[in-house]
Amino acid sequence: MFTPGGIIALTTDFQADSFYIAEMKVAAHRVARDAMIVDVTHAIAPQDVKQASWTLLRAIEAFPEGTVHVVVVDPGVGTNRKILAAMIHGQVIIGPDNGLFDVVASRYPVTAVVELNNEVYFGPRRSCTFHGRDIMAPVAGHLVRGIPLVSLGDAIHRPLVTPQAKANSFAEGTENEIHGQFVYADSFGNCVTNIFEDDIPDDWDRSQLRVESGLFSVNGIASTYGEREPGASVALLGSSGQLEWAVVQGSAAQKYGFNVGTAVKIVRESH
Repeated sequence: MFTPGGIIALTTDFQADSFYIAEMKVAAHRVARDAMIVDVTHAIAPQDVKQASWTLLRAIEAFPEGTVHVVVVDPGVGTNRKILAAMIHGQVIIGPDNGLFDVVASRYPVTAVVELNNEVYFGPRRSCTFHGRDIMAPVAGHLVRGIPLVSLGDAIHRPLVTPQAKANSFAEGTENEIHGQFVYADSFGNCVTNIFEDDIPDDWDRSQLRVESGLFSVNGIASTYGEREPGASVALLGSSGQLEWAVVQGSAAQKYGFNVGTAVKIVRESH
């Protein structure tokens, strides 16, 4: 059972100067005037569902139970793709069924999923190209007001994420290596991977590991950026608990040109 906590969190690819953001907030506010509406980010790269899916993971780990997330990165808006509301990690995520849920549903159990098709809870406008304003934001408002999740549409009983998508979302380990990939660059140009702290065995000496990507490598996994000189490359476990490749007081994304999907691995030297 979902107990709303009064927060609606917005994640979009609209960019910060877009009037669309205000339209969504007004649509939610009209339904739930007391809700706290929080901007997670509106700087997702246009139509970049994969970046949005990793940002969503960070968001649900940061927000309290009872939060309603509205995620609008929707290249297929107006097509026959479904809009879903899924309860995960004590929160509800509203968004298109286009791969957006792959990462979070691979990491945390999915409690319930419904397709948003009960038009009673939609907004008064029905544009084919702005479901964030006309469907998702009003539905979020109704959830915050206490409307049960099951009232919003038909229950979905299939897995929210396919086994293939789940396998592709996270790192794989061998006896002396962990293989992953870069999944996004943050606003500082730090390149974040899909290798998590709990992927690294406890008995591996992090100071003796090597992180490699293509022709480049970094020796040791540091605890903080300040362990290296300005301009030096450093591998460390960032605030998300994910391995990242950074340049101290610089941008690894610019220096190395790493792209989303570029392979990266941790190597443990065998003795």
